[in-house]
Amino acid sequence: MLHRDLSDALRALTAAYELTADRERAIYWYRNVPLPEYRHRTAEELVAEGRVDVVLSYLASIEAGSSG
Repeated sequence: MLHRDLSDALRALTAAYELTADRERAIYWYRNVPLPEYRHRTAEELVAEGRVDVVLSYLASIEAGSSG
């Protein structure tokens, strides 16, 4: 279970990094930025809840041009 949790966190952080091209900014976003669309949970909280798919979809929508 821990392996899956770490794998999901790494997937989300990698996607955030690919979007920002800045490691520190990606980590900050993952841990601290509340996502209004998901009851103001952070990406880290969503991943901990097993919802990495939501985080990856959110990042994909931003990459596609959504305001986030």
